[in-house]
Amino acid sequence: MRTSPLRGVLRFVVFLPLGLTVACGTGPAEVVAPAPPGPSIVAAPATTSTPPAPMPKNPAPRPAPRIADRSAEPLIKAAGRVEPGTTLGVLVHDRLTGEDLLAHNADRPFRTASLVKLLLAIDVLERGATPTDRDRLTRMLSVSDDDLGSLYWVRQGGAEMLARTSARLGLTGVLPPEVPGQWGEVVMTPRDVAAIYRYVLDLRPAYRSLIVNALADAPRLAADGFDQHFGIPDGLRSPWAVKQGWGNNDTAMVLHSTGLAGPDYRYVVVLLSEHPLGSGWATSARSVTAAATALRGLLPAG
Repeated sequence: MRTSPLRGVLRFVVFLPLGLTVACGTGPAEVVAPAPPGPSIVAAPATTSTPPAPMPKNPAPRPAPRIADRSAEPLIKAAGRVEPGTTLGVLVHDRLTGEDLLAHNADRPFRTASLVKLLLAIDVLERGATPTDRDRLTRMLSVSDDDLGSLYWVRQGGAEMLARTSARLGLTGVLPPEVPGQWGEVVMTPRDVAAIYRYVLDLRPAYRSLIVNALADAPRLAADGFDQHFGIPDGLRSPWAVKQGWGNNDTAMVLHSTGLAGPDYRYVVVLLSEHPLGSGWATSARSVTAAATALRGLLPAG
């Protein structure tokens, strides 16, 4: 049994090797037994972020403002003070100017954990979603439901879905998992993740609204009880719509905070992170939140 020290995962799970083994990283190859009896998880208030209306498309770029310091060093130092072994990947894109404001390890590969659910949602919607699909996609994104992630990974073709969506979105760093069923082991770069969000905002309005509203309604506790408001929600303190990811395999722990932030969702913010095994979920989550907090004063206002 694998339980998260941050929020207990009240179920028995058996995973194939190399799979990310905490929620947001399971695959259809897992065998899930009934949850053992135990204390109930008392949910914290479901803080969410109300999206702008109407949902903003990517605007025509305006002249870029002068920014004295575009270094991601403040984010790197802030994360490192909490967890010295943190490896951070950063990409912050200003949709108003069309520029990348901050970039660090932007082309470095990271295991995605639940971020691959963004591609699953896009593929399902663009290939024809039923009303049941739309309800399931909303839940899969907002509470990061892994069972639904597994369902759609199988239904959409797994690696074939990755190849199809990567070509359509122009993603260059996406790799399938080494073990086909372990969708949490899909690899992407921060630049790929930022491109996914920009693509989402140019989808037809109904698709765009479904995805962004689900991300803006992400409650504090995910389906497995994990506190998914680390990073952007607790650190940046601006309007947000986020997809988070967390998991570990036999080499590292990963925690990712990604999404849209700021007035009219001006910014695409991607914070991907790896941590040494044994760092602890609470410590690793705080390091990502520290990085997001350090970002506050670096973004142009308005």
